Amino acid sequence: MTPEQVALVQRTFARVAAPEVADAMAVRFYERLFASDPAVRELFSTDPAVQRAKFVDELAAIVGAISDLDRLLDLTHDLGARHVAYGATARHYRVVGEALLGALADQLGAAFTDDVATAWARAYSLVAETMLHGADEADG
Repeated sequence: MTPEQVALVQRTFARVAAPEVADAMAVRFYERLFASDPAVRELFSTDPAVQRAKFVDELAAIVGAISDLDRLLDLTHDLGARHVAYGATARHYRVVGEALLGALADQLGAAFTDDVATAWARAYSLVAETMLHGADEADG
């Protein structure tokens, strides 16, 4: 990711970080995720409101760490290792990425430009790759 893409991700996340906006984005994320892959719903046993808050908190931590590669890698590696225990597999990462980008697009509207979409897609690819690495190590 370029420094400009990092800044785009952080700026656009700031637009959805307020609690009421973040929750609406998280609702949209889970709607998209479960519509795309209904079987994924079985992986979530937590109360939906609690799950949405956890999702937003993790996303905020990732966005906050994205400008510090070592911190980001530590965070996402550990996150991937934890997700193994939840039943997440490599195939889930694609649908999660699509749901995240779609939810951000829904929430940001016209501000979700091609440049913003590219920056978020690259950020998600980096996060997913390092989470998968952490998952592989935890699983192996």
